Amino acid sequence: MGQRSDDEVGGRGQLDTKADPTTSDLMQMIRTLSDQNEELQSRLSRLEVKEQLNASAQEVTWKDVKPTADMSLSQALEESRRRSLPERIILVRHGESEGNADVTLYRTKADNLVELTERGTLQAKEAGKRIRKVVGNSAVLIQTSPFQRTLQTARNIRECLPEEQLAPLHVDPRLREQEFGNLQGEDFKNFRKEQVDVGRFYYRFPTGESGADVYLRVRNWWIDKILHVNDFQRAGSPPVESVVVVTHGLTMRLILMQLFDWSPNTFHTVWNAKNCEIYVLKRQLSNTVDNPYVLDFEEGDTPLSSIALTVMMKDGQQHEVSLQNYLDVPSPRTRQLEIVSEMLASQYPSLFPDASQIDHIDFFGGRFRKFQ
Repeated sequence: MGQRSDDEVGGRGQLDTKADPTTSDLMQMIRTLSDQNEELQSRLSRLEVKEQLNASAQEVTWKDVKPTADMSLSQALEESRRRSLPERIILVRHGESEGNADVTLYRTKADNLVELTERGTLQAKEAGKRIRKVVGNSAVLIQTSPFQRTLQTARNIRECLPEEQLAPLHVDPRLREQEFGNLQGEDFKNFRKEQVDVGRFYYRFPTGESGADVYLRVRNWWIDKILHVNDFQRAGSPPVESVVVVTHGLTMRLILMQLFDWSPNTFHTVWNAKNCEIYVLKRQLSNTVDNPYVLDFEEGDTPLSSIALTVMMKDGQQHEVSLQNYLDVPSPRTRQLEIVSEMLASQYPSLFPDASQIDHIDFFGGRFRKFQ
């Protein structure tokens, strides 16, 4: 038998040129060719997907956003990316849990295992009906924390939506509740007091997390699972237009904090959402900032906020008051003396009949010498 070149056997597993191949040699050659074929098919498949994605991106870029004399290619690509984002993000706090109904339960049951009460299940179903009206016929992706109370809330919401509109449910551990550490024992009350003194954003529970820790993981989740949610949709699947995020009260506030660039001081003024309250973020492409989302108060609930203020009058009087709707003050909030003064006059007309008589305001409760 004549000598065979490497090309004839795929460049691998050379045969003995001085003798006919044995059965073992042939079997080895077949296995080698099979491995090479699988590797080639895998490479072709990856290349095909990449080409499809590139073609899709180019189609969106040039069909929807065409570069002009005033817009560079990079700007057109960025605008195309913004337009590919979901039309709305719906943040939902879980329904009433066993722990909400009985706070002592946390001493005997792990936080991640706490379930919904009957009332919480009904709240979740009502939230699902409400969300059904909001999303209309759009393609919906539900993302949820892995805790039992959020999983149960997500399942009840999902049952209210048509199956043909739903992408597969996505469970993301980054959406979980803040880790409070070991809740057994009376020391937890002392930890809570320390948290109030230090601030919820900064205080880290022993063996647990701080609010800042949760902020970092939800920021990572937002970039990974919201900004790129439509980048790698399965072939034939419609782009996701509505994302429903079932999570926890603190996590919801920290999602809004990273999105709207709140300071820790502003974060501390925002109230916890009630069970199954929803905050709707609508895409608004006219926004020139990196974040094209705004809160929609018609489709969703309004986050409540308040701040304790010390108000000094020009006549020397001093008043301790709580300003409601602090989020209504435009940023930078602590420098909006005129706007805050008008809000105080509206909320406390007997104390502040003339807003112009307010001399200055301490937004930090006397904690900093500069503002005393």
